[in-house]
Amino acid sequence: MDTAIAQDPDIRFGINAAPPFHIPESMQQKQQIPAGFCDALVETVSQQLPDHTIEVSRLPQIRIRRLMKREQNLCFPCLIKRSSYNPDYYFSDTVNLYPPHGIITRKSVAEQLRQQFGDQISFADIASQTELRFAQPSGRKYGDIQPILEEHLIDTDKYQDVFGNNATYNLLSMIATDRVDYTVDYPMMIKLYRQLGAVNTAESQLTFIPITEYQQKPIIGAIGCARTPWGKQAIDAINSVLPKIKQNKEFNRSLDFWLGADRPK
Repeated sequence: MDTAIAQDPDIRFGINAAPPFHIPESMQQKQQIPAGFCDALVETVSQQLPDHTIEVSRLPQIRIRRLMKREQNLCFPCLIKRSSYNPDYYFSDTVNLYPPHGIITRKSVAEQLRQQFGDQISFADIASQTELRFAQPSGRKYGDIQPILEEHLIDTDKYQDVFGNNATYNLLSMIATDRVDYTVDYPMMIKLYRQLGAVNTAESQLTFIPITEYQQKPIIGAIGCARTPWGKQAIDAINSVLPKIKQNKEFNRSLDFWLGADRPK
């Protein structure tokens, strides 16, 4: 059974292996890429709160969410703010904005979808009106469109969880090689896939399709902490230095690299 760790620090972050949010140093050096922007965020919080004790625990994504929902004293550095599946956390003020989620698929599937649905493509229509196979990293949640997955995909033959530290990369490889058909994610995931050395053939090349559910509205990113007195104190401390955190050069360098210099701000 999960239990809280004795002698809680002022802030404890739970992180997991999920590029480009969190990128191990060995991968950074091998691929010559900057730190994951959530790693950069954690480091910047530590720099701006030198009088606070800050710890980082590496845990599976599912366990992080389970601990936080059980009101264990833990924070997660990169959450979608106040989405339907995590309404009870304490959230910081806005840390950054993400481009909206969309479909990542093969170009051949993208053409099929445009022929069937036109230029305005709805995730709900794809999930409910096609037999295309959807996959996602285990434990991943999608904010406002999560109910669509739960109604039309999860627990069906059209749905697959992908496990492991390299789940996102492996999932995109599965799409490229026609083992599954699509996922929902940020545009930056295609850049990650290519950055890590994937070689696409013309037939398997990945592409991104906007979906109507988001109407091109950016997604709000924030730090979330368990809804406990400890979590409230942690969020108050983070908010007190958040303007300086958002101006940090290394944090912004990582955001610009992965989300693009033209990212929503």
